[in-house]
Amino acid sequence: MSKLDIRPIRKEEYPQVVELIRQVMLEVNIKDYDEAYLQEYVKRYDDRELAAFVESPGCHFYVAYLDGELAACGAVAPSEEMRGAMEIRSVYVRPDVEGMGIGREIMAVLEGDSAFLTARWVVVSASITAHPFYAKLGYTYVGGEPVLEENDHYWMEKFPKRKK
Repeated sequence: MSKLDIRPIRKEEYPQVVELIRQVMLEVNIKDYDEAYLQEYVKRYDDRELAAFVESPGCHFYVAYLDGELAACGAVAPSEEMRGAMEIRSVYVRPDVEGMGIGREIMAVLEGDSAFLTARWVVVSASITAHPFYAKLGYTYVGGEPVLEENDHYWMEKFPKRKK
């Protein structure tokens, strides 16, 4: 029986998380994006860029370990582009464990986080690759129709249910 452990990230894990993100970009997202674009992205994405995001005000970044090995990551943080919204960001699942429910599990943790639960509006800049995943989780396209922004992503949204 496999054991999944999801918890907040630690600084010493930054290099490993950067490698996970690079791996997913080059092995999974490559199916939907220009290779040169992704190569440029992974070349400039490093520990400093991850640290700037993880340590930004209001960011809650999680890592998921399957049997002791890094399997996924994800965050909920104030949106930089959609004023007044919280944003689901940096959800990446290691390619060899896709389809095992780990993405859903990390999303359940993000959607159970206080930053998500207290938000009136949550958005995700869903990649071409991932937007069907978010739709299965109840996210809808901002404005009601799928619009591919900058040939790169779809804005999707969810309105957390408030407890009465």
